[in-house]
Amino acid sequence: MTSTTPRRRGLRRLTTAAVAGAATLALAACGAATAITGADSSSDSTTSTSSSSSAVATTASDEGRTNDLLSSLDLTSLDTHYDEDDLTWDSSEEQTITLSDSGSTSDSDGVTVDGSTVTITEGGVYRVSGTLSDGQLVVAAPDDETVTIIMDGVSITNSSGTGIAVTSADEVTLSLEEGTENSVEDGSGYEVSDDSTPVAAIASASDLTIAGSGSLTVTGNTNDGISTKDGLVIASGTVTVNAADDAVRGKDYVSILDGTLDLTSGGDAIKSDNYEDEDRGWVLISAGDITIDSGDDGIDAEQAVEVLDGTLTIEQSVEGIEAQDVMLVGGTTSITASDDGVNATAANTADSTDDTTADSGETGGPGGGGGEEDDGSWLSVSGGTLTIDADFDGLDSNGSISLTGGTLDITSADNGGDSPVDANGDITFDGATLTANGTQITSADDLSSGGMGGGGGMGGGPQG
Repeated sequence: MTSTTPRRRGLRRLTTAAVAGAATLALAACGAATAITGADSSSDSTTSTSSSSSAVATTASDEGRTNDLLSSLDLTSLDTHYDEDDLTWDSSEEQTITLSDSGSTSDSDGVTVDGSTVTITEGGVYRVSGTLSDGQLVVAAPDDETVTIIMDGVSITNSSGTGIAVTSADEVTLSLEEGTENSVEDGSGYEVSDDSTPVAAIASASDLTIAGSGSLTVTGNTNDGISTKDGLVIASGTVTVNAADDAVRGKDYVSILDGTLDLTSGGDAIKSDNYEDEDRGWVLISAGDITIDSGDDGIDAEQAVEVLDGTLTIEQSVEGIEAQDVMLVGGTTSITASDDGVNATAANTADSTDDTTADSGETGGPGGGGGEEDDGSWLSVSGGTLTIDADFDGLDSNGSISLTGGTLDITSADNGGDSPVDANGDITFDGATLTANGTQITSADDLSSGGMGGGGGMGGGPQG
């Protein structure tokens, strides 16, 4: 398994569990046993092959790995803050805030104005319009109250800090009014003095939801575009983000239910980096149209990534998708990567860093080369369409790979150290349609044949 760039760091607390399967044949490769199983497309019988004369018979339950978090194989079963009821309210509940450089105003007792800073101090529904060319909208509500901000033609730029800062609330919803264009931009080179929020154009210490049918353009000049220390849900809307570091970050989770996202980032485009809680640190894409141009990973999660549906186009990345466990269930995914297309790998036990310095490039994290042992990570493709153009491995797992459905077209290196499909643990091929570097894969034999690359090619041949 070859990877050239350091990735996430953090402590894995998720345990691994064996999963049952058909009979397999272990392949010895660089100290790691790799088993390949699958049904020949021309026969109902199971076919297992080996490129090593020293291989010994074993079972998938001996070699297979999965993650306890993903025992349901569905991130939608995990709890989030989102509730559709949060998106409905009576118009009589609305309070108004009009932003203006010459003096912002509001009809609410729960709003204070101090120069160019407008602060919401109570829960409620606020319709916000107008412009601050050098100011800030702050939410500092009680921790048990929710705030809904209807963005009705809002433009906020802050030359010396965050554009929208949620310092306290139970949760906050940004609802994009239909037919409106809204924008938020932060300054360059600033710091958040009390670390109350991340450093981002839209920064939240609380759970955050973005919804509605309008548009939102976010520019993060110092660090992230949209970032929360809790969970982030994007339910709908047209969201464009250009960020110096991560475009969209939810520390606990990022759940994209729908919408149109255009994300450009110097770091990761979509990120969830909670390594402490075993049911957090994940990204779920349920639907939507997402386009990514990333200077680092397209999607990076500490624990898991799942794509259920929608269109995901990663036009540029170092690694397209990276997490301990990756599940591609449906939709249309296209990935261009200068390293691996999809990488399933567990983080090491190095101390994590704070929100503003993560991904600073230390060695030893995932993607920095984890040897050839099965680390318990898991990569699954069970449906949808997946196209990968990668300079190194197409599908790369430091644990197991399961290809049981979908249509895959992989272009990658194929040199014995890098290949279209590369795993330290089991590779299961049964039901997927796979084209690898122009060759149609029809059986498990093809995955282990020397013709797919020197030293065993796909399926865990000797690594460089």
